[in-house]
Formats: sequence, C-alpha cells, structure tokens
Amino acid sequence: MHVSDLKALKRNPKYYRINDLLYTNQLILVQLVKEPTINKGPRLTSNIHLHGKYLVLMPFCNIILISNRIYDSNESVHLYALAVLIKPKFMGILIKSSAQGVSESLILDDLHLLLEQWCFLQKQILISSAPSILYTDEDLIKKVIRDFYEQSVKKIVVDSEDGLKLVYYYLQKWSYISVGVNTKLQLYRNHESVLDKFDIINAIKNSLMSKVNLLYGGYLFIEHYEALTVIDVNSGSFNRLNNSQETILRINFYAAIEVAYQLRVRNINGVIIVDFIDMYSQRDQLKLIDHFNKLLICDECSPKIIHLSQLGLLELTRRRKSQSLREIFTLPDSKHFGISCANSLYIKLFFNISYEDFRNQYFINRSIRSLFFTKNFSNCKVLGNKLTADYNPSYTKYFSFLDSKYVIRFLYPKANYIVPLFFYLKLTKYLKTYK
Repeated sequence: MHVSDLKALKRNPKYYRINDLLYTNQLILVQLVKEPTINKGPRLTSNIHLHGKYLVLMPFCNIILISNRIYDSNESVHLYALAVLIKPKFMGILIKSSAQGVSESLILDDLHLLLEQWCFLQKQILISSAPSILYTDEDLIKKVIRDFYEQSVKKIVVDSEDGLKLVYYYLQKWSYISVGVNTKLQLYRNHESVLDKFDIINAIKNSLMSKVNLLYGGYLFIEHYEALTVIDVNSGSFNRLNNSQETILRINFYAAIEVAYQLRVRNINGVIIVDFIDMYSQRDQLKLIDHFNKLLICDECSPKIIHLSQLGLLELTRRRKSQSLREIFTLPDSKHFGISCANSLYIKLFFNISYEDFRNQYFINRSIRSLFFTKNFSNCKVLGNKLTADYNPSYTKYFSFLDSKYVIRFLYPKANYIVPLFFYLKLTKYLKTYK
C-alpha cells in the first residue's frame, strides 16, 4: 500500500509518509485492487471503488470523473451534466465508457444499486470483527454480464439451470430485458460437452502456446520472463510481394493485429517488448505505430506505447487488472511462492489427464464446480512433474480419485461458474494425511 492509497485518512496535507497516517493495530477499510504476482504481494487501497455497469461509486472522494475512453465531446458534456445532478453528497462518481448512449434512467438505477451495496458494506463493518472479508466480487456470471455483455449479443448459452437463472437475474437487474433487448437465453442440453461443442479446450490450449501463426505464413513467438514479456515477429514463408520493403511493412501490420489480440486474450501485463521485423524507413515506422495505436484503443487495460527503436523493438506497458491466462492455468509452487511452468505442467492440468473421465463425470453430475488447489491442501512441493501434498480428510467430499490413486480431481459444488472447470493433477507420490 502506498501513501497515495490513504486519501480517506488524510486530514492534513503536510503528511507525506505512510507512517504518519498508520500505526500498529490500526483498523482500516481496504480494497484489493491488484492480485498478487510471482514476486509481489497484492495491492491494497483505502480509496474504495464500487463498480457498476455504467458508474463507479467512490464513497470517500468528492469528485466527478468522466472516462477518457468517451471520445465524443458532446456526449462527455452531457454525461458530466448528468453526473452533477445525480452525484450523492460528499461522494464521487466516475462515468464509464459503457454509459454512452444509455438512458438516464438506467444510469440512475445503476447508481441506486451501488448505494445499496455501500449501505450493505457499512452494516457489515459494524457487525464484523477485523480482519474479515466484507464483500467479494467472485461471481463469474455477474462479471461477464457487467463487463462484457452488450445489447448486440444475440445469444447466451448456459450449461446449468442455476447459471441460466443467474444470467436472467442480472439482465433484469440492469434493466436489459425491460428495454426490449432481443438476446436469446439458451439452456445447453446436448450430450456433447459444452467445452467440445464450442471448442473451448482448444481455444484455451492455443492461447497458452508460445507460437502463434499469422496470415500468409508469418508467426509470433511469445515468451514470458520475470521482468517482461517478449514477442518476436517472424516472416516465415510470407513472400507475396516483389518489394521487400512493402513485404516487411505488411508482415508487421498483420503482426500488430495479432499482438493486440493476444494481449487481450492472454491478458499480458507489465512491460512488453515486441520485436517487429526491422524497418529502416522512418515513414514505415510511423505508419506501424499509428496502426498499432488504433488497434490498442479498444483495450480496457490502457496499453501505452513508449518507444519504437530503429531495430524495430517496440516498448509498451499494459496496466494489470487481474491475473494473466498463463498465471491462471499454472500450478502454485510453494518453493517460489508463485507459479511453476516446468515441462508444460499447465497443459497437463486440463488436456492430458483423464479427459474421458472428465466428460463422463460431467454428465453424471452437472452441478460440479471447481475447487482451487490451494484452498484445502498444504505443503505443496513441485519439482518438474512431481507433486506431493498434505491434505485434510475433512475435505474429502470435495475431491475424488479417478482410475488410479495417482490421479485426483478437485470438485466444489457451490462455486458460480458458467461452465464447470475441472482441475486434474497427476500425483507421482502418495498423499500424506494429517494425523
């Protein structure tokens, strides 16, 4: 936590150090704004932000902000005037870009929901003892509807009745149904797994591979390191133009499109170096930067291009909001307090171990949901492919052994996921039980 994250506690502008604002055993209300990384802990702030569909409510900041992603000046002025009228006293609001073209009544309804949420949090503060979790935003269905749903979506397919009810509830809550949106809600009932039907597994697997093919023969290599991510552009067999300068520019244009897409799909954050094919024409370099900037406009994590060298090395940063896809699908490693990618272990979790058992069990009990490995197991040790763990017998209802005692699957029946996510771990040694 930085001193700038303690605006709610500042009473005197002369305080510049966090030690002047906090003392040992002091009780404060904080919010998690960044998840932990390999070598860093979570980022906390006391500047509370409650996120809605169209607004962000800031209970401790008396300010009005408009998203810089609203490029229409007339719309920006209109939304600012509306914010002045509806802003709660002594609180702040931020108008999100999703509020463009939305009726005032929907924005006002969203504000009322956020105020109700803040009232609930205040009640929880009074009845809870520190330290305690007052509110979590872990409902995946809620996140998808709030952050990704648009009125242009034609169909939403859900594989469970409970999930379908939640989708309908959130659509109704944000008044999508009442405004006459023609989005079809469908309960998936086919015998084929929904993961096979929509090719989800292959999509995830491809998003974890280092090599990405481009149009007409080019390809990318995406490599992750502790300090940065490097993306290397290669021409491959692309040779469709007689002019080598035009060929290089065309390949880099195709690569820029794919890089912008991969940044969002893989959720790559931090410092990123893109090694484009060398361009010695400054005019071509400016064309590439302009083209790449246009592709990055739609990215909510605000990527920022820093520099393009004469060697074609483009430096950019991308703000971290959540874990990357690579971090999600890798195994916790107690030795490094981070993640282990040894021998492509993340692929083995989903694609190489007992997939037939996964599909069979899915149709026996469609309400099964996933349990994260670190919740009920301790003393994890990962060396290459080998994993040992201690477990508590009281949690045996949450997991089951498959065809052999060395293959274990973790289950959790109450987690809110649109599709069941199953974690498989191949254990090369026995599991030790607590005495």
